[in-house]
Amino acid sequence: MALLTAGCSTLPVAGPMAPSLTREAREDAPPFLLVPVNRMTLTALAHVPADNFTPLAAPSPPAVDTIHVGDTVSVTLWEFGSGLLGPVPYTPNIQQAAPGLVGAQSATVPNQTVDQAGDIIVPFAGDIHVVGRTTRMVQAAIIAALRGKANQTQALVQIVHSSDNAVTVTGDVNHPGRISLMRNGTRLLDAIAEAGGTVGKARDMLVQLMRGGVVRNIRLSDVMGDPDQNIFLRANDMVSLDHEPQTLVILGAANHNTEVLFGKSRVTLAEAIGNGGGLADNQADPYGVYVLRYEKQALARTLSTAPLPDYLLAGDTVPVIYQLNFKTGDGLLLADSFAMRDRDLVFIATSPAVQVGKVARLLNVAASIFKNSANVNIGN
Repeated sequence: MALLTAGCSTLPVAGPMAPSLTREAREDAPPFLLVPVNRMTLTALAHVPADNFTPLAAPSPPAVDTIHVGDTVSVTLWEFGSGLLGPVPYTPNIQQAAPGLVGAQSATVPNQTVDQAGDIIVPFAGDIHVVGRTTRMVQAAIIAALRGKANQTQALVQIVHSSDNAVTVTGDVNHPGRISLMRNGTRLLDAIAEAGGTVGKARDMLVQLMRGGVVRNIRLSDVMGDPDQNIFLRANDMVSLDHEPQTLVILGAANHNTEVLFGKSRVTLAEAIGNGGGLADNQADPYGVYVLRYEKQALARTLSTAPLPDYLLAGDTVPVIYQLNFKTGDGLLLADSFAMRDRDLVFIATSPAVQVGKVARLLNVAASIFKNSANVNIGN
């Protein structure tokens, strides 16, 4: 027995065994938090707020921006009766008026870019200063400049293209570049569509939104699945899309030690182990199926039955190892509900019986060698 015990501790093994991990978690200074998975654990995990765009969301589009140098502006003018825009041609027995604009004449000034002085030119009104003003303010300035020159003038000013009232969409999209914001608001998915869409599947695309000093990341599939994440963009936002498929790694007593790509947006532990070929019948310890990841401090405090040591709380996250028991039907059901995350590590411990078997085989080999040696000596 002494030889068996000593041999088990020295023979090579594919990672720590379940008893070793349990002892490590119970040390005076444990390097991680060990959490047995049960229904309460799944409930706590389900209520973890994911990183999302909600803090950046607004219920309505941003306020109308003022006009800037380099913007393209259109101006349409109306006046009543004859005047600057020309007389109303007369045709007998035919009423000469557009619906709602009886006797009105209109003219559209060709689109023009706001010059470095901040002005545009309106015929008969001259230079109109527009920089720093809203479209309504410019309309009022044009009407004032044409007073006495035209009859009951009305003006409509529109920003056709804005150099500053725009966002940048870059990364793994078909047409990266600067996207002008629409006057009635541009949502995140609108901007991505304007950039030609993504080069990969939504589940594999990570969306990063930078606004001022705030940076947020979320999966494109989550944006598409939750309307609240399809937020209105603001001027000078930067949207970056990166093709980053979600992966996890399976190690230990599995039939295949491998990296597994997420085949869909949500993958459970049962599916992940199935993709790894399942537990190795002659090696795996069904009591020792583990998921290793880093959790935020708030969740780690909720999962722990005792106060966490200060050294585990030194960073933003806490190392956590979740343990499942595949020996019971409930353990399998829990595994089918345990959602995996990007870069999770699944580890399946080797059964202690395997190590005992290894030592027994070594003793049998040693005994056989000793027996053969003894027979040789007797023959001599």
